[in-house]
Amino acid sequence: MFAVALLESLAIVGLVVPGAVVMLAAGALVGLDRLDLVPLLAASVAGAFIGDGASFWLGRRYRDRLEDMWPFRRHPAWLSRGRDFFVRHGGKSVILGRFIGPLRPLVPLAAGMMRMRPASFVAINFASALLWAPAYLLPGVVFGASIALAGAVATRLAVLLVALAAAAWVTWWLTRYAFLALSPRAGRLTRGVLTWARGHPLAGRLPRDLLDPSSHEARALLILGSILVFAAWLFVSILEDVVSADPLVRADHGLHELVQGLRTPWGDRIMVFVTQFGDGVVIAGMALVVVAWLLLAGHRRAGAYLGATLVFGQLAALAIKFAVERPRPVPSLYDGISEFAFPSGHATMAMAAYGFMAVMIARGTQPARRWLVFAGAALLIGAIALSRVYLGAHWLSDTLGGLSLGLAWVCLLGIAYYRHPVTAPAHLAPVAVAAILVIGGWHVWHNHGAGLERYAQRSITQHLDAGEWPAGGWQALPGFRIDMGGDYEQPLNLQWAGGLAELERRLEEAGWRRPADAGGRTLLRWLAPRPRLAELPVLPQVHDGAHPALQMTLSWPPGGDGNMQFLVRVWPGDAVLDPGGTEVWLGSVLRQRARHLTWLTLPWDDAGYATSLARLAPALEGARSRLVTRPGGGESTRDWDGSVLLAGAP
Repeated sequence: MFAVALLESLAIVGLVVPGAVVMLAAGALVGLDRLDLVPLLAASVAGAFIGDGASFWLGRRYRDRLEDMWPFRRHPAWLSRGRDFFVRHGGKSVILGRFIGPLRPLVPLAAGMMRMRPASFVAINFASALLWAPAYLLPGVVFGASIALAGAVATRLAVLLVALAAAAWVTWWLTRYAFLALSPRAGRLTRGVLTWARGHPLAGRLPRDLLDPSSHEARALLILGSILVFAAWLFVSILEDVVSADPLVRADHGLHELVQGLRTPWGDRIMVFVTQFGDGVVIAGMALVVVAWLLLAGHRRAGAYLGATLVFGQLAALAIKFAVERPRPVPSLYDGISEFAFPSGHATMAMAAYGFMAVMIARGTQPARRWLVFAGAALLIGAIALSRVYLGAHWLSDTLGGLSLGLAWVCLLGIAYYRHPVTAPAHLAPVAVAAILVIGGWHVWHNHGAGLERYAQRSITQHLDAGEWPAGGWQALPGFRIDMGGDYEQPLNLQWAGGLAELERRLEEAGWRRPADAGGRTLLRWLAPRPRLAELPVLPQVHDGAHPALQMTLSWPPGGDGNMQFLVRVWPGDAVLDPGGTEVWLGSVLRQRARHLTWLTLPWDDAGYATSLARLAPALEGARSRLVTRPGGGESTRDWDGSVLLAGAP
């Protein structure tokens, strides 16, 4: 970390060293309790301080000669950028430049060249290093701790969070890279296309009309035209695969099963929240507000373009759905023509609405910052598309088809919008963002519960004979929670036949208590310096896509130091005993101890299954309880001997 921070701050070298990424990763390892925070902070501060100091010394030592040295001889703008920033901000530039990646290794160099007083530089440099190191490490710590918590709840949730973070980063980076790579080359490409067009009077008529060299939007038109060709080709290719059931369609099924294996209750809440920002109510409401504002502001043509984008985008998606008639992964989600899957209406309309809104906003934005507008839109559109696959509403090819169809339509209208003289509306961005947040927030507030119910995973109820269940039928039910890798997690060493309220009553009479729910102010107890275990909210585990229906703890020993407790988690077993329809519940009974994770103190599962069952058994003595052994159970985990407690209300 010392070397990374030093190189990140060193003149020229810092331009190519990915120090921010390394520091974020190191912070994540701190959050995962694999590294200590204080030594990393100290090393990072020292490295940053020495790196900037070395750059400052180089600037004072070589001063004007730097312009004749490599690489400044080839890139004189680098030095100019650092000097201009220093002249504009003075001593504050040492602190400000520390947090601006391209300027970080240049500002100290410029400060030395401009003869800043060494004592002042040392003081400001040290202060900036003290601020910079935690600013880059602590976000990683938070991310790592979040992954640790998610992994404790469910490995699937941790995988989902990492996948979402990676997808968001790739989307942001790819949008920025594509824009910055195409934008400076668009001028040369435009001139090349026009040169070719002049030599081909017939074939070159359209490029000549489109890429008017007198128009300052010629570059944007060329980029939109190129994306239009790509999007149209992609949509036709996907449509051909869907119609002919090519490998992409066959891969849809495997990916669907994989993604459904990642689902958790918290993941469902996140994805339903995201997908509802692509619902027709939100997009139509946002469009009505923006169109009305455009008309009132005198931008009739801009309002007409936005309205045409949505109307024809929706009609195209519905027409193709009707023509292809491809069933959804879960056919019962929608009725009517919406029961068909290809292309995804959410993906198509999100791309059409939010994509064309970005085109309109970008026209009134400085060219150097336009990529930020497109990156923000891409994050929202990509999140909505991913949510459709996660929730089982669409196959992957449906969302890709919808995205490419919407993108082609946006580019086509975008070319017309940029080609004809339409005044760029002022203040469009805040109006559009406000409309999306207000209407989307209202829609989610009133319909999130209904969305969770609509997209919930459906389980199959297993029927067992009431007489055979205690004699061996209980072995047909799962014996473990199983993680993503297929490894066994906690054993399901309790089976309860009867009402959940009766089980809770018996446990309460024996001294068991419900732990604090993990939410709101109770989570702050994890930050307490010396908390009692019984005061901390317990992390809910996920089994078969569901959180526990009941969690209860027993502090041990009673009146002790509070660093150990026994815990029972109970989930629906998706099984009933016939005749009578008595429901069977599956539970995991284990021991917990306090675990210190960076600044957090958490109740952490610590096996002790045999001892835990011994503490639970007295509470269920009057409920026809019996201890049985699952054959081969102990071979799956060394901490469990295969014992399972069967009990049922009389």
